Amino acid sequence: MSAEHLWYQSEIAKQVRRRAQLQVTVEDYESNADLLILNVKTNRSVAIEIQRWDTDMRARTEHRMSLGHEVIWLITDSAKLSPETQHQVFTNRGAFVRVRSFSKPYTALSPWDPNQPRTTPVIEVSGTIGRLDAASSCIRATRMPLMTVLEEILDGKREWIFPGQSVYKTISGTGRKGGSWVRHIDYVNAHILASGLSIPLLPETSHYGRLSGPIQAAPQVLEDGIRPATREQV
Repeated sequence: MSAEHLWYQSEIAKQVRRRAQLQVTVEDYESNADLLILNVKTNRSVAIEIQRWDTDMRARTEHRMSLGHEVIWLITDSAKLSPETQHQVFTNRGAFVRVRSFSKPYTALSPWDPNQPRTTPVIEVSGTIGRLDAASSCIRATRMPLMTVLEEILDGKREWIFPGQSVYKTISGTGRKGGSWVRHIDYVNAHILASGLSIPLLPETSHYGRLSGPIQAAPQVLEDGIRPATREQV
């Protein structure tokens, strides 16, 4: 395993252990996952795979789901994937992961590099993270803290779905075909808005979590390939 891979495993496990309702196993034997997280209150689990190289994501996803686990693939900045595997990110529960600092949200960090200055890292996921955009009344891709997404998955509030081109739009307004991690309430409200009918939107409650808020632009990522912006190191 690379220093990058080991850092993600260690840091995610550390952040999970700060939450009383979550338990984490590093290198889970049965699922063969890099990390297996269990929410003891909801009895939901998610297997995390940190990936940098080509692999059969579909078969490995099916194996872990057969054990009762949700699955999320975290594709790192350094990943070198074929077009086929890149496509699988959008069809087999993937997301692109990166690290930034609090003070410079658009600056990528490499905390596994010993020459990097010490800072408090924020792990973000993007590319397949969907959120209801109030301005356009549709679901769009955004970037969010990884732990927020994981907690919503383990709470049963966010799941992997194919929202459909009628409600899932790119910034240019064209429909998107790939899958995405979307909150249930955002998915339902996007369909209500798309219908044009005078139906009240579902209200935000403690069950569904925080308000959607403004969309944060995600790094440039395409369903048919990875097009990361140039990284600026600090």
